[in-house]
This record gives sequence, structure tokens and C-alpha cells, in this order.
Amino acid sequence: MDGYQQEIEIIKRVLKQNPKGMTVTDISHKMKINRNSVAKYLDIMRISGQVEMITFGPAKVFFPSKRVPICDMINHTSDYILVFDADLRITLINDSFLDFLSKNRENIISEKLNDVLFKVFEDSSELIIAIQESIDGKRFKQEIDVEKDGEIHFFSVKIVPTTFEDGRTGGTIIIKNVTTHKVAENMIRKSQENFNDILKKINKK
Repeated sequence: MDGYQQEIEIIKRVLKQNPKGMTVTDISHKMKINRNSVAKYLDIMRISGQVEMITFGPAKVFFPSKRVPICDMINHTSDYILVFDADLRITLINDSFLDFLSKNRENIISEKLNDVLFKVFEDSSELIIAIQESIDGKRFKQEIDVEKDGEIHFFSVKIVPTTFEDGRTGGTIIIKNVTTHKVAENMIRKSQENFNDILKKINKK
């Protein structure tokens, strides 16, 4: 795909200037290049979700994709999301996770997962093994507690095997901070235990 990137970027601009849609022939005339080449680029762009196509009779009309880019989408969730490749290097991280780690994106991308994540989850040998196994297609889900800045945080952690557009493998870590829920749950349980103790004392009298 990298070899066609310049042409693909031009097609994106052309389609953006014509939001009502264009056929392969329209794009070919606009770019002044071979129709078959345009069709090939559009196929690549459809597979990667960069354009959408609607059929009107015999004509295929192409539009700019209305899909939300994944980088924007993952920044609209409070969950912590991180994507890594088979070399365990970070390729993508969302704003929520950056805030929790107190890091800047430029200091995280391409860094080794061990050098970033395990500074927080340093005692989780199971998590380390699960990350390695995700490269081979194995999923992971578990609750983990971590001490950070003198406080205990509770997390629900998922690791999902991931395949990139170029066929490379990796994994996606999805972490939900369930600390508030866990604290409330523990308070309710403690209150119930105290209530039961009071009842036992009353019954003994």
C-alpha cells in the first residue's frame, strides 16, 4: 500500500471536493491517469475503509468514508486503550491512558511495552504472559489491582489479538478502571459484615 500512498492521497482530496460521489471514470478524468489504475487504488481504499461505494444501476459511485478514524474513536472512551505490535512496541494509545500514566504521546509511541506498562503493572506476571500469548492469538480477561501514588486502583483488563492492515500481528489492551465500583462494593460488604456481627451479639443476649 505504501507504494500507492501518493495516488491514494490525491483520490481522497478529489473525493473530498466532490462529496456527492464520483465514478471510476470521473476520478480517472480528474486525475488524468489510467482508469484501471484508479479502480485498483479504490479497491485498496475500500478494503482499508478509506472510501465507501454505492451502486446506481450499472455505475459504481465512490464517496469519502464516513467512518470515524480509530484514533478519534478510542479517545471518546474513559477506558484505557493501547495497541502494540509483535515486537511489543506501542503503536497506538488513547488520551485516557496517557492521562493515567502521566505521559506524553511522543514519549510513548514506538517504546517497548515493558518500559512503559510494566512500570505500573510491575507485579502482574500473568499480564506479562498474556501479552506474549496474544501474539499467538490467545485472549485474556482478568481483574488486577495496582498501587499507584499510594492508592490502590482496581482494573478489568482485556487483551485482544490484533491484525494490522499490512498483515502484521499484535495485540490491543483494553483496561477499565473499576476502582469506584470496587470501593463501593467493599463498603457494602463491610457494612453487611458489621450488621451481621451486631445481630450475633444481640442474639447472644
